[in-house]
Amino acid sequence: MAKIVRVRIAPSPTGFAHVGTAYTALFNFAFAKKNKGKFVLRLEDTDIKREVKGAEDAIYNSLTWLGLTWDEGPNPSAGSGQVGEYGPYRQSERLDIYKKKAEELLTNGLAYKEEKAVRFKSKFKSKDKIGWTDLVRGKIEFPAVEVGDFVLVKSDGYPTYNFAVVVDDILMKISHVIRGEEHISNTPRQLALYHAFAVNPPQFAHLPTLRNKDRKKLSKRRDPVDLRLFQEQGYLPEALVNFLCLLGWSHPDEKEIFKLDEFVKLFDIKRVRSAGPIFNIEKLDWINGEYIRQLSVDEFNDKLQITNDKWKEVNQESMSSIIPLVQDRIKKLSEFESLAGFFFEKKKADKSLFEKDYKKHLSEAIEVLEKADPWLKTNIDLALLGLIEKNGYKKGDFFMNLRVAVTGSRNTPPINESIVILGKKETLSRLHDIISKF
Repeated sequence: MAKIVRVRIAPSPTGFAHVGTAYTALFNFAFAKKNKGKFVLRLEDTDIKREVKGAEDAIYNSLTWLGLTWDEGPNPSAGSGQVGEYGPYRQSERLDIYKKKAEELLTNGLAYKEEKAVRFKSKFKSKDKIGWTDLVRGKIEFPAVEVGDFVLVKSDGYPTYNFAVVVDDILMKISHVIRGEEHISNTPRQLALYHAFAVNPPQFAHLPTLRNKDRKKLSKRRDPVDLRLFQEQGYLPEALVNFLCLLGWSHPDEKEIFKLDEFVKLFDIKRVRSAGPIFNIEKLDWINGEYIRQLSVDEFNDKLQITNDKWKEVNQESMSSIIPLVQDRIKKLSEFESLAGFFFEKKKADKSLFEKDYKKHLSEAIEVLEKADPWLKTNIDLALLGLIEKNGYKKGDFFMNLRVAVTGSRNTPPINESIVILGKKETLSRLHDIISKF
């Protein structure tokens, strides 16, 4: 009978939710779903001194935002509740379990007490080897004597990482441990514990470490890795997941844009590369832009309002006209403000942004625009293009001056479409204001 696939992630609530956590969760999630197994969320919350208030909720919220929902684990909607039969899923609630498992090793002569701590009793000989066949990296082997007599339970009664993780994985029937390569050095001690408990170990797969553009390991201090930042900046969760899929894994058809369900369907742990993938923000921006362009106007508006409450307060009829002008130009929803903010608030123009002859251009633009009636794009186009042709103005310079005067920026949506939405009164008011100031 085939072994039921059960995988887990076990983040610590000692800081914000990290892209590395999302990356590991994604590959575990895909492996579980592809093999009709279970994806377990377990919290390693025994490091009380380093625990950060709100970090646990940040983990729940970030995974839920990305669509990486767990089959078993804490149930945040029920407070201290849980989902699954192998709980508790917080290590702080399993201290009695660790105590009993430590007593088991002590009774069997496989551990000993040292003052108030409990240590593993290594019986390996100098020539012994300890190793495993990693699903990503192949055969890995260490001298068994390196295991040593390591601490299982500290003097304060709390378990060490290597002891707790093995106990939890055994009791939760974890079949595959898919985690970051930084845990390779922990695996020999964990294998020694599986042997001590007379339990067959799970299969291990160590994912490559995410790296920045300088090929250095992503750092909380140096790199933008807080998942909340990606939400605030207007990255779509589908786009971020798509991007993470491509880190260390490649689509069989070399596609770069695909949904999570397609990744799950095609996922094969053998296609994961061991080399550290680059967390390329420019690539993420491109993918996010592609997803933004696939949104309907209503979907764009809804997601924009989630990103920033201020957009709930503006005229929604205007938004439906403005969104199509900027949707093809932005890579993140947060860029909407810089591109379209002038529609809702007059922006101060810097004199240095204008091209030459701007006063003459704007004065004559006012004259022809005052006569444009009704205020439609066709009439505005005819009036302004006629003015340019009549006076032999450089088209680029003329429209740049008009753009800067009306919007306060050189980078905006098409200016004629923009002034249609702004309306005749507001457009002329802004042009007059610039003439009077400069």
